[in-house]
Parts: sequence; C-alpha cells; structure tokens
Amino acid sequence: MGNTTTKFRKALINGDENLACQIYENNPQLKESLDPNVSYGEPYQHNTPLHYAARHGMNRILGTFLFGRDGNPNKRNVHNETSMHLLCMGPQIMISEGTLHPRLARPVEDDFRRADCLQMILRWKGAKLDQGEYERAAIDAVDNKKNTPLHYAAASGMKACVELLVKHGGDLFAENENKDTPCDCAEKQHHKDLALSLESQMVFSRDPEAEEIEAEYAALDKREPYEGLRPQDLRRLKDMLIVETADMLQAPLFTAEALLRAHGFSVSLAALELTL
Repeated sequence: MGNTTTKFRKALINGDENLACQIYENNPQLKESLDPNVSYGEPYQHNTPLHYAARHGMNRILGTFLFGRDGNPNKRNVHNETSMHLLCMGPQIMISEGTLHPRLARPVEDDFRRADCLQMILRWKGAKLDQGEYERAAIDAVDNKKNTPLHYAAASGMKACVELLVKHGGDLFAENENKDTPCDCAEKQHHKDLALSLESQMVFSRDPEAEEIEAEYAALDKREPYEGLRPQDLRRLKDMLIVETADMLQAPLFTAEALLRAHGFSVSLAALELTL
C-alpha cells in the first residue's frame, strides 16, 4: 500500500493523469482510504492531492476528488493558495516541480482543459451553511501575495478561464501586493488583447466602493430643500388644533375656534410651525 501511495503521489506531482487514474482505479484500498484534502506535508509545501490535480488541469481526477471524495477546493497550502489559484496559474508561471513540457506546446488546449476544471470547481458545493446555503469555492480568495485566481489567469493569458471567472463575479478591481489589478497582470505579461478586454470590462463595470459613494451622493441629491409649511399644511394643522381643543374642553368646534382666536390663534400656529 505504501508503495502504491507513493506512486500515486508522484503521478499527481508530475501531472501524469493517465498513470494516476490507472493506479487509483486498480487499487481499491487506495480508493477507499484516500482523502484529497490531506496535506502531503512540508516537503510538498502542504499541497493536497486536490491541489496537484488542479495544478496540472487533470479534469478526470479533479472531478473524482470534488464529487466522489468530498474534496474541498478552499483548502490552502503553505502559500495560502487554494486549488483554484494553482489551476489558474497555468504551466507558464508554475513553480518548476514536475513535467510540464508536453502542455507548453499547446497553450490553447491547456486553457480549455483548465476552463473545464474551473467549471467543475465553480459548480462544487460543500458543507451546508446557515439559512440553507452551501459552501462554495472562494472565487476571490487571496494568497500570501494578495493575488486572486483572476490575477493568475490573466497573467497566464488564459482567456477562457478569465471569462469564466469574470462571469461568476471575479473582482476586476482587486489589487495584489504590487497594487496590480488582473488587467495590469495581463499587460505586464504581454497579453495585450486580454488586457484590453479586461480594461473595457472595468470601464463598463462598477467598482463596489465607487458605487457606495455615488449612492450616498444620490441620496443627498434626492432630498428636497425645506421651504416651510405649505398653506394646505397650515389649514390642516389649524383644524387639528381646533379639534383637539374642543375635545379637551368638551366644547363645540366653533366655541373652541372662538377661544383660540380670543387667545392669539395666529401665535399658536406660528409656534406650532416652528416646532415642526
């Protein structure tokens, strides 16, 4: 079993999905005992099997882990990276650990393969939370460098993954530790078309902070300036005052009005207006 587990781990680390699937399917004991959320330890930067499956875009293994083995894509490694971070890094900017050369020659195919994996992660539902909701993949999770998955997908030039992340609400305005947005990352890595696309979406999108400020100003603009009581308001208040006086004195309305006039009705109204 130990040797089988080691072979399986090596297949995951090297991105050899065919071998990993073969080992997994042919070993019932491994199938039963494997927990895709358990860290491989400090020598492996606390990556889990799910991290490696995502890192290499292994969609068959990733689907099995997510929907058959209770895999959780929100688990973090030593760099505070989720599986979505590693998936969106792409082979171009991944740390050199494993065989990457076969995919480097097919960047478009790799992008679509990773987009397929990303869709699975975005469909994932975890533990049931309050009010009947379920845990979902943290699309704007930040690692130790404050990068989101969208930062990495943009830097890798993976258009399909970028489009999926934006469609599902990825933050276009998020800044990493260098104050770079995903658009800035795409531009710095010379993905000009992708940078222009992100920039145009930022222009026609709404920065949440700007929305709050504009909402406050809009609320101020809608307030009507106070111009005192209108004539109809004064008449209504006058009638109310007469009725209340009549009720208090147990007297007819005309008697109450006569008493108010005799004791300075206009002064009472003025005082009432100031109070309001």
